[in-house]
Amino acid sequence: MKRLTFTFLLTFIAFTAKAQTASNPGWLWTISGNGLEQKSYLFGTCHGDGISFTDEEIYSIHGLSEALDEAQTVFFESDPNVDGMSDKEKEELTQLYGRIYNPGPEYMMPEGVFYKPLYDSVAHFNEVNKFMSYEMKDMEYWKKTPGYWCIRLSMYAFTKVRMCRSVDLALIEETARRGKETGGLETTSSVMGMIMSMYTDTKYIDTLSMKEQAKIIYKLVHRMNNDSILQFLKLHEAYLENDTCKFNQFLGEFEEELTKWNEEALGNGMEDKKDYTSEHLLRERNELWVPVIKENIAKRPCMIAVGCRHLLSGNGLIAMLRREGYTVEPVMKKKD
Repeated sequence: MKRLTFTFLLTFIAFTAKAQTASNPGWLWTISGNGLEQKSYLFGTCHGDGISFTDEEIYSIHGLSEALDEAQTVFFESDPNVDGMSDKEKEELTQLYGRIYNPGPEYMMPEGVFYKPLYDSVAHFNEVNKFMSYEMKDMEYWKKTPGYWCIRLSMYAFTKVRMCRSVDLALIEETARRGKETGGLETTSSVMGMIMSMYTDTKYIDTLSMKEQAKIIYKLVHRMNNDSILQFLKLHEAYLENDTCKFNQFLGEFEEELTKWNEEALGNGMEDKKDYTSEHLLRERNELWVPVIKENIAKRPCMIAVGCRHLLSGNGLIAMLRREGYTVEPVMKKKD
């Protein structure tokens, strides 16, 4: 499997704003010019990094409440209004989840092959057995191949981290309280399709023996059992400091540590992870979003709320919108 577990951490990063300086302008920006009659806003969010955000933390972001007041529609990456989801999109999601939660015969263990003999260490088997039985709640996990559980464990880790109270969720709650209209830059099924492709590509792991696959399962389980909350706390604090230089430095160190671990666990199965993240999950989606943003901000004041990594670099939304002729400027806190 090429792009496996914990890589989701590399794509769901965010920030808030406290002290703001010229070199660290924060993550709330205005979009104006290019014929717009009213300004709109671009805001970076945190999808979920393992730590929940409080209202006090989120609404300490300078200008955010006022921007929400001015925006007629708040656009997220996908529309949180699931009631408006079409039957076609619901069917697409059902098929996507079905690939993971309703495995086909190719994921069934061969007759007479069991997990315990695949491990040289009884302790390793016991740790996997306990995790599968109690955390994954599948007393018959042994009927499915280790390759299948690589997929399921990746989705489990992804979902668990996303269960925190993210900035996105707080904004969704606030837009509902204020009676604001919401929209999506893409469909839920399209974004989930891209994310799930990270976890359902088994080309690499299918080349491994059952014993090698079982070793990977142990490494994934052991990592989830022992992963320290300290790194999440550091990421959370960096988010709140709103020091973009410091945040990017920490993010780079964090990514390097995760990449090293993934390479040690998965060997040659991680060679194109970074390209997939930067190209498909970031740049290509930004390019698809720009026409949607342009169409909507021409009609009314909007807030575009997306993960902060979509704002950064030469392929970020700030740079792309500027290339389209818009003036994109940070909302700065006035000096006393």
